[in-house]
Amino acid sequence: MIILLGLLLGVLYCIHILVQDYQAVTAPRLLRLLFKRDVSSHQHDRPNVRWRKILMYDRIQCARFLYCELGTRPLDEEIRRGFILMLSLEPREEDRSSLDIFKQAYEYGQHSHGGDNYCSKNYPMCPFQSSLLIDLIKYLLRHHYAIE
Repeated sequence: MIILLGLLLGVLYCIHILVQDYQAVTAPRLLRLLFKRDVSSHQHDRPNVRWRKILMYDRIQCARFLYCELGTRPLDEEIRRGFILMLSLEPREEDRSSLDIFKQAYEYGQHSHGGDNYCSKNYPMCPFQSSLLIDLIKYLLRHHYAIE
């Protein structure tokens, strides 16, 4: 039971990092300077996504599952477009190989042709539906989730 709780905390932490990075990527340039994680960075004009850190905590592959599911659906929402935009940003050197894993997940979803459970078959360890993960992200964004 303790191991399961630890894995679920890892999923929540991955979502936490994704939401922080989403906010940093989609924020107006002036506001990016106010974000604590970017102020200490030497690249104020370009936000970074911490792909390696996300992958490190994505033990049950829910973040990868989320990106696969994003590939299966049309980009009808701003949030979905923002998360896809994150894939196109130039990564830091240490994040390059981790980004490739998330790009592969997204591309895998794009090749699903809308088939049900297509991503679940490739990422079977994630116990959540993509709608729950998206709803959690929306909740965090709606409730003035602050970047640390």
